[in-house]
Amino acid sequence: MFEGKVALVTGGASGIGRGVAERLIAEQASVAIADVARAEEVAGEIGAFGVSADVSDEEQVARLVEGVVDRFGRLDFLVNCAGKAAFVPVAELSLDDWQSTLDVHLTGTFLCCRAAIDHLLVAKGRIVNTSSTYAYKGRPGGSIYSAVKAGIVGLTKVLAHELAPDVNVNAIAPGPTDTPGWRRSLSGPDFEAKRAQRIKDVPLSRLGQPEDIAAAVAFLLGPESSWITGSVLQITGGEFML
Repeated sequence: MFEGKVALVTGGASGIGRGVAERLIAEQASVAIADVARAEEVAGEIGAFGVSADVSDEEQVARLVEGVVDRFGRLDFLVNCAGKAAFVPVAELSLDDWQSTLDVHLTGTFLCCRAAIDHLLVAKGRIVNTSSTYAYKGRPGGSIYSAVKAGIVGLTKVLAHELAPDVNVNAIAPGPTDTPGWRRSLSGPDFEAKRAQRIKDVPLSRLGQPEDIAAAVAFLLGPESSWITGSVLQITGGEFML
């Protein structure tokens, strides 16, 4: 579906980002992945171009985007998946954790979008940002995560207006997804207990997989979503219905 297209996926070395990169490669896109660690290693495993980059750093983001364009000659798709999490009650949340989470999720999404705009306008491309159900419902301990994911929704809607009609800009809001970050080094029994507790609220009775999220991203990047912009696609197994 994407033969001849070039995609940049941030946070592409693991989890949802890696799943998205693998799906786009399977659809014949040329894919660059960016991450703070293991980008080149994972790129070699999946057949992508890997770049080590911190998306919260303005200069690194500028070099990242220009490097992708220099290598492939164009940029059609930007998928922002880079993230980190700090889940503690507000009373216990440090300013450092608040700021670093804000920097990666919201500032990082802004910097990557801004750096890519000119190239995407030329290509009449697409942007998909990663929000979360936390943007809508929140959970105890999720103050900064909820705040940044809600901010990404707002940024997505503004960009959809500003870049129309040439660039479609949408977001995804995944529910609980089985990624290394979600597991957080839990042992088998501990992971199973967490999984069982979490899927009680999921009508489809399972965790999402990166492939589930990647399929939705591929749809938003593809031709069948040409009349969709400024939307947030909930991918939650029914946990959150908007």
